[in-house]
Amino acid sequence: MMSTMLFMLLALAMCLCIAAVFIWFLIRQRPVRTSASQAKLNASVYRAQISDLDFEHQSGHISAQEWQQTRDELSQRLLEDTSVGDDPGARKEKPALWTALLIGLTLPVASLSMYLWVGEPQALQAMATEQPEKAMQAELSGMAQTLAKKLEANPDNQEGWVMLGRSYRTLEKYDNAVSAYDRALKLSPDDGVKLERAEVLALKAQGNFDGEPWNVIREILKKDPQQKGALLLAGSASYAHDKYADALRYWQQARKLLAADHPDVPSLEGAIATAQNKLGLPVTPPTSLPQAPAAASGAGATASVSSGAQAGLNITGRISLAAALKDKASPTDMVYVYASPANGDRMPLAIFKSTAAKLPLNFTLDDSTAMLPERKLSGAGEVILKARISKSGNAIPQSGDLTGTLGPVKVGAKGLILEIKEQIP
Repeated sequence: MMSTMLFMLLALAMCLCIAAVFIWFLIRQRPVRTSASQAKLNASVYRAQISDLDFEHQSGHISAQEWQQTRDELSQRLLEDTSVGDDPGARKEKPALWTALLIGLTLPVASLSMYLWVGEPQALQAMATEQPEKAMQAELSGMAQTLAKKLEANPDNQEGWVMLGRSYRTLEKYDNAVSAYDRALKLSPDDGVKLERAEVLALKAQGNFDGEPWNVIREILKKDPQQKGALLLAGSASYAHDKYADALRYWQQARKLLAADHPDVPSLEGAIATAQNKLGLPVTPPTSLPQAPAAASGAGATASVSSGAQAGLNITGRISLAAALKDKASPTDMVYVYASPANGDRMPLAIFKSTAAKLPLNFTLDDSTAMLPERKLSGAGEVILKARISKSGNAIPQSGDLTGTLGPVKVGAKGLILEIKEQIP
């Protein structure tokens, strides 16, 4: 919006400068040619001819008789053509004030109107959205490289390796992400980290969970059937393979483990409703499923729920797609939601990823979705929320992507509505 206003102001200033040139030309006072000024011009011409005639006579090219006859004729014509010398020699032309006023008003208005009619003002907004996000990706890549160097010097930082894996995942450098998770698992065989690594392997395989990803999920559920992270990922894996009944069963089982005020409840209930719609079943009303006591809700959460989320320092809301853009999104398109500091820093503090098939969907951003260990949502006061549907699945904005922005909002805000209502040209 600011870039659009800046462009309009600059364009208006340029139009006013051009109009000022025309106005100055029209209102300045300037002499006009009169009969007297024409007489002066005629006199100078005849004097030049007489001077040339005298030179020819002195050079012997013409006789004295021819010279005298011709000189008398020129003198007579000079007298006749300069007889209006008593008229005013010059006068000032009246300024064209009304013409100047008309140009000064219509030129800027007409120019901007023409641009709004045949131009593409929406491209300005797209540029304003696209350029910061591209810069954000470059900044994230640089920070990931910096973190990788720090970890090589301090390789025993498991949380650092996990954060590096998440950064590489966002950058879609899946091989690097898997390597980072492997380094974290060497320090401690954490089930939450294993699940994140399995999900990255599935993303690398274009959403296919067959093979190692499913083996990891089954291994963890065999060891602990109430492991919430494994149940959630099992539901997502089943949904990705169009096994909606299995997805519903896993998600409902995970929902029973959560207290009513758990930050994952809105997004999980949205997923359950989506699966029920796919199966043609009546949608279960929110919070109607049996719940575990609050003390037991975190038993299987391990690494998936951060201290910031437990303290309520998270943001929850619902993402929707404007009706005018629904035919421009496909079920397989990726949906990105991220929170950036409201102070203008482009680097996201937290990011959420899903698919357009689940829209409208609920989301939760907290410290467990942080990009880097030293940059957490719980440490921010206000943030800007952005949502984007990527047709290519690329984390970098491209032409055709659908976007929406909300904010600034306070960390801890609940029940926000974030609508995706614009398209990048």
